[in-house]
Amino acid sequence: MKKEIYLTLTDGTVYKGYGETETPIEGELVFTTASCGYPQILTDPCHNGQIVVFAFPSVGIYGIDSENLEGRRIMARAAVVSSLDEPKNGRFESLSDWSKKNSFPLISGIDTRQLILKIRKHDSITARIDFEPNKPVAADLNDTLVSEVSCKEVMTYGEGSLTVALIDYGVKESMIRSMTERKCRVLRFPNTASAEEILASGADGIMLSSGPGDPAVLTFETEQISKLLGKKTIMGVCMGNELLARACGASTKKMPFSHTGGNLPVVDLATGSGLVTAQNHRYAVDESTLSGTGLEVAYRHLGDGTIEGLTHIRYDAFSVQFHPEAAGWREDASYIYDNFVTRMQAAKEMA
Repeated sequence: MKKEIYLTLTDGTVYKGYGETETPIEGELVFTTASCGYPQILTDPCHNGQIVVFAFPSVGIYGIDSENLEGRRIMARAAVVSSLDEPKNGRFESLSDWSKKNSFPLISGIDTRQLILKIRKHDSITARIDFEPNKPVAADLNDTLVSEVSCKEVMTYGEGSLTVALIDYGVKESMIRSMTERKCRVLRFPNTASAEEILASGADGIMLSSGPGDPAVLTFETEQISKLLGKKTIMGVCMGNELLARACGASTKKMPFSHTGGNLPVVDLATGSGLVTAQNHRYAVDESTLSGTGLEVAYRHLGDGTIEGLTHIRYDAFSVQFHPEAAGWREDASYIYDNFVTRMQAAKEMA
């Protein structure tokens, strides 16, 4: 039987729910509007250090589709849901069983809609999950979030005539699958890899992955990207979009409200087409700092105008803030990976 458990915010607000935890858990409180894809959300390395609140009122309906997870383990610190709805269909493991097996705190019985309204009133809010209502000790963990989830050595996936060097700042597994499905060989490099190591691999293109935390703390990684500009075709995704901007001299900023979910509208400025996208970011490129960087806005959020993609006017480099692979959601933007492959092939033929 689940025990009473408390979610306490930095401002002293206390929510009582039900769940279990082996030790008190603290993390940044974020929310997602996605109605499905919860196994992917919880295993997404972008959620490292975070407690994820689900806006959708009932979670757990179809269990855990373990063959489509986004990370090698559960990356979020904990999950908070309004209610669990777990029919026993016999096909997939239930969310509660999966959480218990992985010693992952899953808290239910909290009015998540009310909690999300509270989150939206704060620039950033930390929470603590404990059996007593104890306030968290706010701490900045950004310096370690990427190194905790990046691979530690070069890993190889798939095979094909084109090779992609993927720099792992917290890559989603579906990004790798998206490349291998397009008949590309993927070399997954740790975030500590130098530009020289990456170029020595003979890769035809370079992918800058998604990842957790503040891109401003990744000074080494930014320096390596600046050395790669103009050498190979470069594509950035999510954190990769922010790091490409910083490598070109632009700045990034923390957003008042994060973009997290599978139904966020974006416009492709080149075609005027609208896209429904999956996103997970709290930081964005500061448009006021783009002058002189060689970068132009390629995609924009239709709600708040946030930059959702960039293209370089001199180098073969471009990026998107959203996730083209969108595992578990719509795949309106999957053509962007096709464009990356086409550009790599064209550059290889011209070499």
